Amino acid sequence: MHIHDFARNAADAVNHHNPDAVVALWAEPAAYDSPLTGPQTGLATLRAREEALFAGFSDLHATITPLGQDGDTGAMLVRFDGTHDGSYAGLNPTGRTIALEMVAIVTFNHTGHVTSERVFLDPTTVAAQLTA
Repeated sequence: MHIHDFARNAADAVNHHNPDAVVALWAEPAAYDSPLTGPQTGLATLRAREEALFAGFSDLHATITPLGQDGDTGAMLVRFDGTHDGSYAGLNPTGRTIALEMVAIVTFNHTGHVTSERVFLDPTTVAAQLTA
């Protein structure tokens, strides 16, 4: 899969709050690493993470801009906008809106599925937006 296709499909899956569609873009080991979650692996963990995100932000919207690809590795700019109106990551709903930007590096396997994603973001900005 090319990063442009993945960005379009991932944004569509997130914007429809469809964890099945998100998981369908991935393959094991489904390795994910973010300053917010730390390292995680597995499709079941991916599904749980997406379901928690959708529960915590019922109006979550993703804008994903592909930045480029070299071989099986691609980069994209991801922006999440939404209202923290549900419990998320142990935080009670604040009703605050978020606007988070991050860079994600993804690796594709030979079938075009993502096998890993590493996210770069500023945790201080996230904490400031999620705490009252």
